[in-house]
Amino acid sequence: MKQQNLRRIISLGMLLVLVALFSALSKYFLNPNNLLEIIRDAAVPGIIGVGVTYVIITAGIDLSTGAEMALVAMVMANIYRYTLIPIPIMILVGILVGLLCGLFNGIIVAKLHLPEFIGTLATMGIFRAITYIIAIKENGTITSQPMKAYSYAILGKGFGRIYFVTIAFIVISVIGQIVLKNTRFGTNLYSVGANPKAAELSGINIARTRIIAYVIVGFCAALGAIFTTARLQSTTALLGDGFEFNPIAASVIGGVSLAGGYGDILGTFIGAIFMAALENGVLKLQMNTAYQYVIKGCIIIAVVIFDAWFNSVMEKRAQEAAAGGKEE
Repeated sequence: MKQQNLRRIISLGMLLVLVALFSALSKYFLNPNNLLEIIRDAAVPGIIGVGVTYVIITAGIDLSTGAEMALVAMVMANIYRYTLIPIPIMILVGILVGLLCGLFNGIIVAKLHLPEFIGTLATMGIFRAITYIIAIKENGTITSQPMKAYSYAILGKGFGRIYFVTIAFIVISVIGQIVLKNTRFGTNLYSVGANPKAAELSGINIARTRIIAYVIVGFCAALGAIFTTARLQSTTALLGDGFEFNPIAASVIGGVSLAGGYGDILGTFIGAIFMAALENGVLKLQMNTAYQYVIKGCIIIAVVIFDAWFNSVMEKRAQEAAAGGKEE
């Protein structure tokens, strides 16, 4: 069985076990409204996880997504508070800010050749600092900015219990999977992550491919900021603080290899729902929320160890097959 299919089955199996466990412990867990809330809570990490998956497939990482969300939200908050610019234009400006953040990350990593971890860790600090500089202040103190205009707050709602963010999550996941599996760009992402030298020799523009991947992350982070602030009907400078772990965890739990070269959006979709179900179940059982971080950490360690073991096994089999072919 291919590693990607096996990892997807394992991720789905973990989700089913988690659902069965919480269903047995809480009669409210399988309530239809609760299940819809789980998918809603998975939506923003899942949307950003689509972009993060692209980056990780290239053997990269992005630690700045939470800070990107905060910067996008604060730019829109300033427009909302101090100008008469229409809401649709405000949203477009927010998306543009996200794209520019992604482009900045891509240039630092792909053109200046900074290690992804160091580069995006630095930009995380830069984006967060800019957010504090432009934060809404009253009497010299940073405060939250209400954003309750109906034309904006409606994005945080939906049709009955089907939220717009849930619809966006599904649509973006489908598009992301199609792009990854059925376009030259998707093939380039896999090639860059699996073997950069071979990709370069085959004519792939590695720098451009990686920059586009980071720009997509910025776009997804902007969407995450828009849906989050619309749902909360406000924003603060602390928006997205510590959030960068969630999209990465969703991707890794869903079977995306941190070493690059394999994984897909379907796995990330499952991983995002797994994390949302875990958080929901912990709250339903009134457990200490610290347990969810312990469980997430343990699961990530386990899947990374599995990936390393599986890779070594497959590499050994490939070497044995090559050796057998030479003997013949």
